[in-house]
Amino acid sequence: MRRRRNGGLLAIVMLFCLMTGFVLGMIVIHTVDEKNSSEKIEALKAELKEAKIEQEKPINVYLPKRKIQTGEIQKNSYIKDNFKIEDGFMAYYNENGEKISHVGVDLSYHNEKVDWDALADSPVEFVMLRCGYRGYTEGGLVVDERFKEYAEEATAHGLKLGVYFFTQAISEPEAVAEADFVIDLIEDYEISYPVAFDTELVSDDEARTTKAELSREELSNICIAFCERIKKAGYYPMVYASENWFRRKLDVGSLCEYDFWAPQYLDENDFLYDFTMWQYTEQGSAPGVEGDCDLNISLVDYASFVPTLREAVFTGGEIGEYSDDIPNITIED
Repeated sequence: MRRRRNGGLLAIVMLFCLMTGFVLGMIVIHTVDEKNSSEKIEALKAELKEAKIEQEKPINVYLPKRKIQTGEIQKNSYIKDNFKIEDGFMAYYNENGEKISHVGVDLSYHNEKVDWDALADSPVEFVMLRCGYRGYTEGGLVVDERFKEYAEEATAHGLKLGVYFFTQAISEPEAVAEADFVIDLIEDYEISYPVAFDTELVSDDEARTTKAELSREELSNICIAFCERIKKAGYYPMVYASENWFRRKLDVGSLCEYDFWAPQYLDENDFLYDFTMWQYTEQGSAPGVEGDCDLNISLVDYASFVPTLREAVFTGGEIGEYSDDIPNITIED
């Protein structure tokens, strides 16, 4: 009887020790895990903080210096004979014999069939897509039927991307609404070329801009409202207009801060005003594009600085012009 009781007591003691050891072991393991977890959390916090600091570091961008005279944009100073057709596309050489131009096409839903592999393998470097337009009678804002598809294809095939919007704004608030419409459309894409404001004559007596009978100042202020909104969002604005439209409907001096995209379908360019992009034919041919298409030449390498503009805007960086001590378009970290 006594031996059995002692044996029972020993079993109870052993069980108590086992349970105590298990509990202590769990406490130790939990403590170690908690310590490791805390260390991981602190390390993650430090990494995120460092990334945030790096992200907030100002990005400075220096743009090409514009040829502007006091109060007005400079007249066309390009050497006509230096524009040459090479491999089916226009090219431009500066006075030192250096090619400084870039080949582009502009497309919309009117260009229904595009072989993007063929286009990407051609000399074409950039694509200006119509992202949308305002209806010239009802005034609604409409997305170009092909924009999203073409923007994705151009990006996937390594082509630089710019956009343009066909306006029928008759007030500054409408121009701002058009700009916001564009910004929403393009925010998911890397825009490497300008966002152009397409202002031109609509040969219809019922067109909003025809019926509104806007003054030169009003129409110019509409252009400025759009361009400033685009610039504030970190993109590079541009005005597309014919020479005749500039001369009759716009105050060129008030628009001198913006680049001009010149549609002029002649063998040589005698566009009156300074321009940085020339739409030199509407009946061009480009590999992969079925039928006629608009061909363009850019005299500025926009892709070297436009993508960084949004970073500069969001980080509070400096956006200025390069000079002799800054030898070229420069991006500073």
